[in-house]
Amino acid sequence: MKVALQLYTVRDKMARDYLSTLRGVRDVGYRAVEFAGHPFGTVEAGELRDVLKRLGLKPVSAHVGFNLIESQPDMVFCYAKEVGLEYIVSEPDVRAIKSLEDCLKVAEKMEAMGGKAREYGLKFGMHNHAIEFEKKIGGDTVYNILVENTSPSLVFFQPDVYWVFYAGYDPCDVIRSLKGRCDLVHLKDMKDEVSKDMVELGQGVIDMRAVIDACNEAGTEWGIVENDRPTMDSIESVRVALEYLKRNFRVE
Repeated sequence: MKVALQLYTVRDKMARDYLSTLRGVRDVGYRAVEFAGHPFGTVEAGELRDVLKRLGLKPVSAHVGFNLIESQPDMVFCYAKEVGLEYIVSEPDVRAIKSLEDCLKVAEKMEAMGGKAREYGLKFGMHNHAIEFEKKIGGDTVYNILVENTSPSLVFFQPDVYWVFYAGYDPCDVIRSLKGRCDLVHLKDMKDEVSKDMVELGQGVIDMRAVIDACNEAGTEWGIVENDRPTMDSIESVRVALEYLKRNFRVE
């Protein structure tokens, strides 16, 4: 599996000096990144593309606000294309979904975003937190409704294994159910099922070997390391995660 880093993990450092932080990410061994916030959208696209090229970092994807994509799709996708991304990922405000009709309207918006992304040679996908699994309509999860009412040719899904597990579901089952439309997966671990705290990858209770096996079965291209709340210095945290993956799996 190819491995990238979700830069949200090192956002404390990115906010202060994104250039030195990207160098630090490169120096601990990452060769690809996913953006969430600065410098994506805040630095001129050509400049960011050139910085990444100099550092030898491949820009895989970016998380972008759903409302921003809806209101300014050409701006978002044009910028992403110029930077060199392959994927744009977002997440609708599930808290605002109160009915099946609401859910289907969100699915329509996702389809439209996927269609616009395709015009730019990009792919559009949805990331999840726990709420997509916790909120149900007619006995079915909002997540399943969105999966079933969007086209595989227009919308892929990026399961976050921590949040799936947090909601009480098996991330392996979710990943396998998305075979062929599960291009990216967030690899994130949980310390224990009582505190549900996050912990460095490989140090928690989520069966990462089973997760990676499921990713391979589903055709996942990129496993993206993320830790919203590192228990140590954020650069050290991502180093520990990558070393764990390299010790236990074939990592590209």
